[in-house]
Amino acid sequence: MARPRTISDDQILQTARECFYEHGPSVATDVIAHRLGVSPQALFKRFNNKQDLMLAAVAPSGEAPWIPLVESGPDDRPLPEQLTEILSELAEFFVDIARRMSVLRWGGVDQKKLLERYDEAPPITDIRVLSGWLQRAAERGLIREIDFKAAAMLMLTAMHGPAMLTDMLGQHPTGHSRPEYVAFMVDILLQGMVPRQTTQQVSQKSDGELR
Repeated sequence: MARPRTISDDQILQTARECFYEHGPSVATDVIAHRLGVSPQALFKRFNNKQDLMLAAVAPSGEAPWIPLVESGPDDRPLPEQLTEILSELAEFFVDIARRMSVLRWGGVDQKKLLERYDEAPPITDIRVLSGWLQRAAERGLIREIDFKAAAMLMLTAMHGPAMLTDMLGQHPTGHSRPEYVAFMVDILLQGMVPRQTTQQVSQKSDGELR
């Protein structure tokens, strides 16, 4: 008699996530179990019901992958290069988040209860971490003094919004590729955040041009 197949929780969650992405929250537990090669009862020994399985598989968990990058900077590279890297990481991250939240929303998960799973709500963490990077950039003279939290919110929503709309529409709402959109946002941000010239600097520049 063949021994029952042993699978890890990670294997279950990865396969369940794929099934929820492909078929939506209404996917039958039988479909997930069949793909894993186990019985539905085997799943329910690990997770009480399908919603618990969906939450475990799809709800964002752990530290966002872009956070270590932001917390370690800014560095000595040119500001446009650093902003491009950060916004590209955010854009990729929010594509994944938009997909997860779409499944959870259509699965009837209460968004407020979902946030109760965290010591600090992820959006608040995101703003805190990104505004910290902006403040450090200002201290190094890379950008001028601004409302760091508001600027962080602007950067986050600028990446999050298109990801959500692309998930809904099947294409980027403005028709840009991701690199094109990131380049545009970097250009806009630089125009708004670069250090302003002092009166003395403007005068010196004008004198130089006259010479």
